[in-house]
Amino acid sequence: MVRLRPDGAELRMGEPPSPPPSETTARWPRPGTAAERTPWVAVLALTLLAAALRAVGLDGGLWLDEILTLVESVRHPLAQIVTAFPGNNQHTLYSVLAHGSIEVFGEQAWSLRLPALLFGAATPPMLYLLAREFEGRTEALLAGALLAVSYHHVWFSQNARGYSALAFFALLASWFLLRGLRRGRSSDFLWYGVASALGTYTHLTMVFMVIAHAAACALLLGLPPFDRDAWPRWRLPLIGFAVAAVLSLALYAPLLLDMQQFFLKRTMPADVATPQWAAKALFSGLQVGTGTALAALAGAVLFAFGLWSYFRQSRFLLALFVLPGAITVAAVLALRQPIFPRFLFFLAGFGVLIVVRGALEIGAWLSRSGKTSAAPVTALGVALVALMVVASAVSLPLNYRYPKQDFGAAMQFVEAQRATGEPVLTAGGAVYPYQMYYRRPWARVASLEQLQTIRAQGRRVWVLYTLAEYIEASTPGLMHALRDECTVEAVFRGTVAGGNVMVCALPPASGTAASAANR
Repeated sequence: MVRLRPDGAELRMGEPPSPPPSETTARWPRPGTAAERTPWVAVLALTLLAAALRAVGLDGGLWLDEILTLVESVRHPLAQIVTAFPGNNQHTLYSVLAHGSIEVFGEQAWSLRLPALLFGAATPPMLYLLAREFEGRTEALLAGALLAVSYHHVWFSQNARGYSALAFFALLASWFLLRGLRRGRSSDFLWYGVASALGTYTHLTMVFMVIAHAAACALLLGLPPFDRDAWPRWRLPLIGFAVAAVLSLALYAPLLLDMQQFFLKRTMPADVATPQWAAKALFSGLQVGTGTALAALAGAVLFAFGLWSYFRQSRFLLALFVLPGAITVAAVLALRQPIFPRFLFFLAGFGVLIVVRGALEIGAWLSRSGKTSAAPVTALGVALVALMVVASAVSLPLNYRYPKQDFGAAMQFVEAQRATGEPVLTAGGAVYPYQMYYRRPWARVASLEQLQTIRAQGRRVWVLYTLAEYIEASTPGLMHALRDECTVEAVFRGTVAGGNVMVCALPPASGTAASAANR
């Protein structure tokens, strides 16, 4: 029986394995050998391309969650950022980095988003390094190129939140895990613990990824209660998991009480962020990045082929890719927390790897190249991936054309159009930005009765609102009135799903309605 090194090369007769099988046995064959040089020029080009694509339009208008991050966290002193938890919008590590960026460059939209851009630009080369643990150079470069031009990855790399950092740390931690299992060095597992802790400090969903890594390692190394020889194989991985746990607890220690109070008291409308809503939003979002529903379905087919290919190559690799998402969704549902598609964005790099592998598999099948443990790279397979790269790049202008949410332009429009004394109201997701960021003296309307009372004053009423589904879930009567009675004066488009800022005007209430409201 032919034995393989961790890099996929055959082990010659009489040559000792490294590391010894008694320490760790990680085998995931890949095309090529470790002797292949890293194409640093190509990797650098990927990094520069990713940075350039993410720099375009970086100074566009902030959206609601970015404004919350800025006002509730980033503007505060550093000591307060690391010791207070104002809400789940807080991505602590990102707030620390954004605070430093603003201290250096001043408060601008681009400086608030700069850490997200840097992590986003670093992720394609990080994906290449991870992929080289189990793929050849060409396949790894193709995956990095697709991620570099990904609409969704560009979008999140221009979002002043921690999601692009989380995606980077997910790849970095996975890389250290694979290196540690392959080389049997404690330093790799120590760095794994550090990367995992930093990811957790960015967003708590990283905890589910570490749990998934432990479960995947159980498939590879065995479980001590059922395998007497498993303990020696677990010695080094346990160091990594322990470091991740201890560092994460140390970083979150000043925040634990605030976090407990927040999650115990948190309430969300029952009809918002349900699993059904999240699945629909995920599919709609994929259509934006691929162009059409047909293209999204084609991507699903490629994804299925890629999963099958990795299943044949290594059950451990497949578990490493799939378990984090499954455990994250299961945990969120078990904790009865709202679920958003962005909770799975940290798996974007793994999704790209699977789709690229699927394209190469289909290309190999169509080229009648036969079946191997890993998809052979054929000209047709490369062409399929290149087509995906072009299609994704074509979708990018949509991201650049509009800000995430255009609160500023909507505000200027209302101030130019309203007559003296006409009241301006805000509803839903427009309340916080205008009150706390733009500091406008515009009242919040939270009920239909309040709206009718203001209309009864005998003047035209202006209303700005966004994220209508949240208004619908909490106050359906108010949303019904805004849709049916409020004349739309302008719509300011944004790239956030449901994030168009609506400006509408209501005529004064009729005499009967006014009398009823006054009573």
